[in-house]
Amino acid sequence: MLQMNCQSCGGLIKSPHLAEVQLFVCPLCKDIVVVNDVVIAEQTSSSPLRSALKNLLLSARDKFRSYRSQNQASENQLIINKRLAILLKREDFRLNIAYDLLVQVKFDDDRRSARLLNMSSTGAAVEFFDTGQRPEDHGEVGLHFTLPGQSDPLSLTCRVVWSRRTAEAPQPATVIMGMQFKELDEQTRQRLWDFIVDAETVGPA
Repeated sequence: MLQMNCQSCGGLIKSPHLAEVQLFVCPLCKDIVVVNDVVIAEQTSSSPLRSALKNLLLSARDKFRSYRSQNQASENQLIINKRLAILLKREDFRLNIAYDLLVQVKFDDDRRSARLLNMSSTGAAVEFFDTGQRPEDHGEVGLHFTLPGQSDPLSLTCRVVWSRRTAEAPQPATVIMGMQFKELDEQTRQRLWDFIVDAETVGPA
C-alpha cells in the first residue's frame, strides 16, 4: 500500500494507485491534490505475497519517476497539474485570451466584429471599437466564432449583462461588454470547457 499526506488538510491518503496517477481526490477533505512524496505504508505483518506486491509497487513508482525525469516533465507537469486541479474545481474559471481572436456579434439587423477578451464555460467578454451601433445592456445577441484548433464554428445565444467604455487616450476608445451564454447544450459547453482547459494547462516553453 502507498501513502502520502494531503497538501490541503494534512490527512493521510492511502492507495495502491498513487504510483500510477498524478492527481488524486483526498478521501478526507475531498480536495483534488497533486500526487507527491509517496512512500510505502508500514505493514503490521509480513508475507511473501505482501513483499512481492511492495516490490512491484516500488518498481512501478521508480519507473514512473524515471519516465517523468527523462522527458524533463517533472517541474512543468507539477505546474500543469496544479492548474488543472484548480480548473477541475472551478467551472466558472475565466480564460484570458492573449491574442487577437475575432468574433461576430449579431443583434437586431446588425452584425459587428469584436475581439474576444476572455471566456468561461458560462460567458465571455468582448471589445468593440466605439463607433457604430452596438448591443444594448440586457439585450439578446448572437455570438459567432471558431475556436483555434476546432473546425466547426460556434453560434451561441447570449445576454448582455454589462458594458463599459474605455478612455480615449492614448488609444482610440473602445466598449467592453460582458455576455452570459444562454441555453447551452452539453456538447457545446464541453467544447468550450475543453478549449479552456487545454489553453490554460499548456506547459512552459
